Amino acid sequence: MEEEVTITEKKKLGFLTKFLLILILLIICLISYMHFIEPKILITEEIAIINPSLPDSFNGFKIVQFSDIHFGRTTNEKEIEKVVEEINLAKPDILVFTGDLFDSYINLSEENITFLKEELSKTTATIGKYAIKGDSDYLNIEKFEEIMQAAGFTILENQNIPIYYQGTTPIYLSGIPSVTQGNQDLTKAFIKESDGKFYQILLTHEPILFQEVTNQANLILAGHSLGGLIRIPFLGGLIEKENVGNYEYGKYESGSATMYVSNGIGTENLSFRFLNIPSITLYRLYNYE
Repeated sequence: MEEEVTITEKKKLGFLTKFLLILILLIICLISYMHFIEPKILITEEIAIINPSLPDSFNGFKIVQFSDIHFGRTTNEKEIEKVVEEINLAKPDILVFTGDLFDSYINLSEENITFLKEELSKTTATIGKYAIKGDSDYLNIEKFEEIMQAAGFTILENQNIPIYYQGTTPIYLSGIPSVTQGNQDLTKAFIKESDGKFYQILLTHEPILFQEVTNQANLILAGHSLGGLIRIPFLGGLIEKENVGNYEYGKYESGSATMYVSNGIGTENLSFRFLNIPSITLYRLYNYE
């Protein structure tokens, strides 16, 4: 009888040991996926923007947004090359970068800087390339400006510029610097060269300003949140960031304004992503359904 009990206990112990080993293996596989695999994937999301305020001449107009590279953490040279390839495949009319080229924990070498200049200069857009500063870019603002300008980007800093496309009626594109740094000037950012009501796009790194600009912009493109990095079904992102508010990822609407918050490309503080694949976004604009 004692022998039977001992055999049963051994079987239970053996089962428990196997279960724990399998559980540990699954956890290792999950962590490896979150660190080594998902952050290296890149997709292009395509979104149709429909607004009757858009001039007829802009029907089919293409905007590509990329954001939050945080170069040197999980986004390195190979990943940047893929980003450039995906952008050019989309053939944007305008290309916009919504901040955080750098990562706060990474010291860039001169070779890194040269690479970023050369690679980002390969991005193409039929009308223009525009960028705004993210909070991490202020850690080395001179290098940010040097790289982006060498790559052919116009840095918008509380500016509002007209964009023309197949006609004489413009839309306006404005950009503000990082809210975290406190350098934004919304009054100045919406001043137009022409009188009248025009379709307005705003680039902002942090999405927290959404409710403040809903009466001034038709389309707001933001980043910063990285989609919460690790996303859990029904719960959303686990990693909260300052100046995100309730606008962590995706589409938000208020009145005639629509905001899209990019989940970005890189990682920050925590070098993991889960159910949150890095992406660039292609927006196609229309004034009809």
